[in-house]
Order: sequence, then structure tokens, then C-alpha cells
Amino acid sequence: MDDFGTVLLVGLGVLVAVGLVLTAVALVVIRRYELPVRGIVATLASLAYVVSPVDAVPEIPLGPIGLVDDLLVIIGAVVYVHGLVQARRGGPGHASGLARDLPPPARWPRLSRGQRGRR
Repeated sequence: MDDFGTVLLVGLGVLVAVGLVLTAVALVVIRRYELPVRGIVATLASLAYVVSPVDAVPEIPLGPIGLVDDLLVIIGAVVYVHGLVQARRGGPGHASGLARDLPPPARWPRLSRGQRGRR
């Protein structure tokens, strides 16, 4: 019984440490990249879901399989926030990044007033 208590305490300590690391990383990203409100909400909501005892797939009866939904929520939030950060920085794969990589648009020659009607 003493071994079970030790394992439980170590497991709880690891979960708290992971939670603190995720929270610190989230706060650094929020401040450094000045995320919009939707990015902050997505980040904080994913952290709240991970630490919440209410899960779509519970850990107690399913063991490690129950952590899959938490992992998917974290991955989804990371992908979403990464997209927001790339858009903020004008990175590749987003409209602002693509606009820089494309050649300038072809320009039609400007016609003077007298030339507009004739061709």
C-alpha cells in the first residue's frame, strides 16, 4: 500500500510539473507574439480542459488511453496558435507570407485622357 501512495504522489508531481511548464510556455507565447483574443481563449481553454477532471475519455477506467483526448486537445491548440503566430509574423503558408513570395502583379499601361477612347 505504501508503494501505491508513492507512485500516486510521484504521478501527481509529474502532472503538476507538466501543467506548470505548459502554462509558462503558453504565457510566453501570449506575451511574445501578442496573440489575438481568440488565440488566448484557445490556449487557456485547452489548458483548462487538460487539468479539468471532466474528460471526453476518462483516465480512471481506461488508464493511459484516457490521456489521448488531452493530448489531442493540446496538439490542436498548438497547431491553431502556431497558425496565428505564423500569420502574425507573415510566415509561409498564409496570405501575408504568400503575398511576399509572389511576383508583383502585371500593370496595365496608364492611358492619357486622349488615348482612352482610341486603341
